[in-house]
Amino acid sequence: MNKIKFLSGMFVAAILSACSESDVSVDYKLSAPVTLELYVESYYATLDLKGEEKMGTITATYADLNYSSKGDTTTVKRNYVIDKSRGYLKNFMPTELAWRIKEVDLSAVDRNVTSLTGIDDGYDTLLAHIPMPSRWRQQLLNPEYKPHLKRLEKHRWEMDHLLKGVVPVKGNVTELLKQQGRLNFALIKIDSVVTKGFQSRDHRKCLDYVVYLHENENFPYFIWEQHVGSNIVPEKFKAYTSNHKGEYRTEFEVMIEPETGLPCQEREVKVGTHTMVHPETKDTVTFTSHVTHERLYNIKREMPEASE
Repeated sequence: MNKIKFLSGMFVAAILSACSESDVSVDYKLSAPVTLELYVESYYATLDLKGEEKMGTITATYADLNYSSKGDTTTVKRNYVIDKSRGYLKNFMPTELAWRIKEVDLSAVDRNVTSLTGIDDGYDTLLAHIPMPSRWRQQLLNPEYKPHLKRLEKHRWEMDHLLKGVVPVKGNVTELLKQQGRLNFALIKIDSVVTKGFQSRDHRKCLDYVVYLHENENFPYFIWEQHVGSNIVPEKFKAYTSNHKGEYRTEFEVMIEPETGLPCQEREVKVGTHTMVHPETKDTVTFTSHVTHERLYNIKREMPEASE
């Protein structure tokens, strides 16, 4: 009888252990400052008239990120290190140039960004030092770009901080997040959020989740320029210069340390449908883009000093 009770107790303990391992608690508190090394890589491709993918621009940037916290506030200081971009628009795509701004400082409480500085002056300074044709400089100086770049910074932070509290390690957490009021965004439509379990990144145990969403492109001019200006399509399409717009189906994948919220990796895979209109004939044509953003975050570790 005692043996049966012992085995029964072990079975119950095993069940309880299995249940506890199916959930994880997500928080965003740091016990000490941490510096991460960030590597950002982006691929911009469009489909030609035969439906074949043509790569246009590949950007690559390195930066250092210092994370610290005080009370409920997390602060991140981003410092640009080096650029390794190549391709048609390597120096002319504003969303990628933003990574080269010398310093950007962000403060946030949970998913809400409370302060963001460095983009206004930093973007202007960057453009002043990059040699480029006058037509590009005039386009890049569009005053609407800097608010757009700030929205992108906030968007990435919000996607990294969707989860809070106890969540399933694997499963669809869309309804849970809706009930918590964590999916109420004005400019994007989130279809679903799915947790995929743990992944090992940078020797860290990182919770993996994917946000499936729809979003509109506010500034699609540059993907249009790559499509029509780099001989992906015939010369005649250069005349389609009005009413540019883009709509994306996006998978935004995030991996974080659940205890601290520190990012391990982000991956955005975007399939865009772009419309362009001929200003005189009003003829409308569309094309498809494939855009991938990959961001890797590694703990910056001190190099051991060489022994004498």
